[in-house]
Amino acid sequence: MKVKISQQEMHYMAIAEGVVRAPIMDCIERENRITFVVPKGKLGKAVGKQAQNIKKLEKFFKKEVRFVEYDDDKKQFIINLFKPFKLERVVVDEENNRVSVIVNERDKGKAIGKEGRNIKILREIAKRQHDIDEIKVL
Repeated sequence: MKVKISQQEMHYMAIAEGVVRAPIMDCIERENRITFVVPKGKLGKAVGKQAQNIKKLEKFFKKEVRFVEYDDDKKQFIINLFKPFKLERVVVDEENNRVSVIVNERDKGKAIGKEGRNIKILREIAKRQHDIDEIKVL
């Protein structure tokens, strides 16, 4: 899938790269949250010591900021997308481009988010990065 990044998202990426001093692969702004995708191995640098980079960006953008570490492996990427929630199981259906995840029962509501906000963002990122058509939370 070809990723379309808006002018505003490109602006966010340029600013974030300057602050975190790490490459940003993708950016999605939805509601009051900006989610950045960083290359594998760059998450620690992007977040910074004691999450200082996240705090700087949140103060600058006046929005919630989140970083996700990219992985070529679909299953690992899905695990990364759902962090900090621990997934009990991830099943990737390569043939139909679908993923089912089992989240700890007490974290399920938070993983999905109010009115499905979190899962909508995760689905969009998964579609853009790995052409995953559906994520089901069980």
